Amino acid sequence: MAFAGRIRPLNPWLLGCLAVCVGIGVLAGINPEYGLIGALGVMLAVITIMDLTLGFVLFTIASFLDLTSSTGSFSGIKVVGLVLFVSWLARIGTRRSTELGSFAAENPMLAMSLVAMLAWATLSFAWAFSPSTALGGAGRYALNMMLLPIGFAAMRERRHVAWVLAAYVVGAALSAVYGFATSSATGFSGRLTGSIGDPNAEATVLAASIPLLIGVVGMFRPSARTKLVAIVVGIILFAGLFSTVSREGLVALAAVMIGAVVFGGRWRGRAAALLAIGVCVTVGYFFVLAPLAARQRVTMADTSGRSSIWTVAWRVVEAHPVLGVGNDNFILVEGRYVNQPGAVLATYIIGNPRVVHNAYLEALADLGIPGLLTLLAVLALSLGAGIRAAWMFERLGDREMELVSRCVVLAIIAVLTAALFVSSEYGKYLWLLLAVCPALLALARRTTPQVATS
Repeated sequence: MAFAGRIRPLNPWLLGCLAVCVGIGVLAGINPEYGLIGALGVMLAVITIMDLTLGFVLFTIASFLDLTSSTGSFSGIKVVGLVLFVSWLARIGTRRSTELGSFAAENPMLAMSLVAMLAWATLSFAWAFSPSTALGGAGRYALNMMLLPIGFAAMRERRHVAWVLAAYVVGAALSAVYGFATSSATGFSGRLTGSIGDPNAEATVLAASIPLLIGVVGMFRPSARTKLVAIVVGIILFAGLFSTVSREGLVALAAVMIGAVVFGGRWRGRAAALLAIGVCVTVGYFFVLAPLAARQRVTMADTSGRSSIWTVAWRVVEAHPVLGVGNDNFILVEGRYVNQPGAVLATYIIGNPRVVHNAYLEALADLGIPGLLTLLAVLALSLGAGIRAAWMFERLGDREMELVSRCVVLAIIAVLTAALFVSSEYGKYLWLLLAVCPALLALARRTTPQVATS
């Protein structure tokens, strides 16, 4: 009895750590990938609770490097996104933080648009062909949308913005490097897919990362080492973009270059020169150096089945203009709208149902007019915040942050342009960029002329 009295109860934190270790071990026994995701998730949770900025930076890099196999609704990046969200909630709960309230107070229209879009996407389960699919898609929207208030809280200083944008560029470059290293394993006729797994999405990310690279370099001291690293990363981005042989990516890059001339501000002259150089390099590569197959793909008039899918999508819209068919349900019902007047290649729909390959048209088909309007409101208000931040930094004389703001706007323009040809409404690479804009605007509001010129 005396011995029993000397036994002390185990520390609750120690018990928790033991439980986590046992859980990770069980997951690893079921599937090594699950164990790896569990370990990374625990690490990200601890880092996020301790330092939200560092956690957000690591998540940004990880969002481009989801190398685990995706089965059904499960994938590594979804789990990591959920971990980031739960960790942020835990951080708010333990520290009584007002981060969410601050985001809503400084961006009331954007916050209302996010809530309205998520509410409509969730409500669509009531009339969807597959309610579970609609609710699953609403969950994906929720995790993506929460990146905006989380990013707003994580990027409270200009160096935080630099870290996040650098992580975005590094993640995109690593994805391209992974694609070059595993090119023999691609299922897209030799086109670079990167770690993202799709050549068009990979091209979109690389096109958006090019202006971000310029903005990040502008925030650091132009040392010889910085310039060398920037040149190497730039070569990787351009080489990766060309290797995707994605017409959508090239159109996105063209939108960046034209947008830089229109929205270049004090750098408009340099942007015009880069536009001319970019056109010459692109044309020279595809008509002189590129393989014949790449040249033929870039110049062909075939839409790869998109025209047929768009036709069917418009039929769905005409049948359900207000409510849509339910979030994420187009791919489940499109086969019903094939046998109607109008030329359609049914092989792109019946044998292998596909998404609309147009984010805006897909939102209209899935969620009707209210869904499209709320999506456009979220995009416009986020982009508008970036534009306002650039103008405010310009008036303050803060050249570094003005350049960064303009580059973020151009990166978003690249993604929104590519969204005319790919369904990217769930893409983390889009929502991460949208999250930067409110943070930039908040920084501009807090910046004084003395700080801007120091």
